[in-house]
Amino acid sequence: MRTFPPLAVDDADVGVLRSWIHADAPQTARRAHIVLLSGAGLGPSAVADEVGCSKQTVITWRERYRSLGLAGLRDAPRSGRPATVDPLAVVARTLDPPVPGVARWSTRTLAAELGISNVAVANIWRAWGISPAPGGRVQLATEPAVERAVTMVRGLYLGGRTRVLAVQLDDRTPVPSSRRVGASGHLTGIDVRPHADEVPAFLGRLDPRPPLALLVDGVPDEVGRWAAGRRGVTVHAVPAVVTWSRIARSACLAAAGNPCGEASVAAVRTALDGHRGDGPFAWAGARPEAAEIHVAGCA
Repeated sequence: MRTFPPLAVDDADVGVLRSWIHADAPQTARRAHIVLLSGAGLGPSAVADEVGCSKQTVITWRERYRSLGLAGLRDAPRSGRPATVDPLAVVARTLDPPVPGVARWSTRTLAAELGISNVAVANIWRAWGISPAPGGRVQLATEPAVERAVTMVRGLYLGGRTRVLAVQLDDRTPVPSSRRVGASGHLTGIDVRPHADEVPAFLGRLDPRPPLALLVDGVPDEVGRWAAGRRGVTVHAVPAVVTWSRIARSACLAAAGNPCGEASVAAVRTALDGHRGDGPFAWAGARPEAAEIHVAGCA
């Protein structure tokens, strides 16, 4: 007689499986129930009686989970043109709070949520320079890493050799709201501009209040000197394995999770749209005494 040891269910998957039982499609809910009961030590026959299916069905979904994880419990894609993976959708969902019972996203839980492969999620995280942190935050893969929450864009500079995104940081950020790709946080048109650099003038316009992080493509001496004389201002270089524009877009999507940050990204986008392209692009948000951006509660 064949015996079946308890199914090893990853602790990070338990909360996801429980949420599927109560909120997902009926067929996925049944599969989640099968896996949870199997993980609790019930054999296939007992699980089949509890769920109301055949023993072979239980064995099938046990093995699918064992070999493929949560993604194996989703329906296989239909025949025809393969589904495309939208990197911005993956980044945006990574920035949203994870499903109940999960402290932070893993490649397995996010892949199951979006119906894509673990490998696709891992590749996008790597390419866009992000890794999940608790509560829907991300760590930016700069050198050194940006580990605190991005709450607002303070400035953007696009020159001939240099690109700088200045962002406000705050580790007391409230849980971010849900993001939709193409909405408030999506920023385009931030490639290098073929013009002479005017970095010092841009830095002189920045609001230097800490905590301020400068995400830099290359670290010009001017940026390092400016930051060195200011407490709470840090310079973060973008490594060669990640493109600066992707790191910058990830940071803008993160900032758009609160009203102040959303307003700052919108202001940058408006300035980019109005730039004539006859020189470096340089935008700096209002200092405290100015009123260029005004949103209730924004510092």
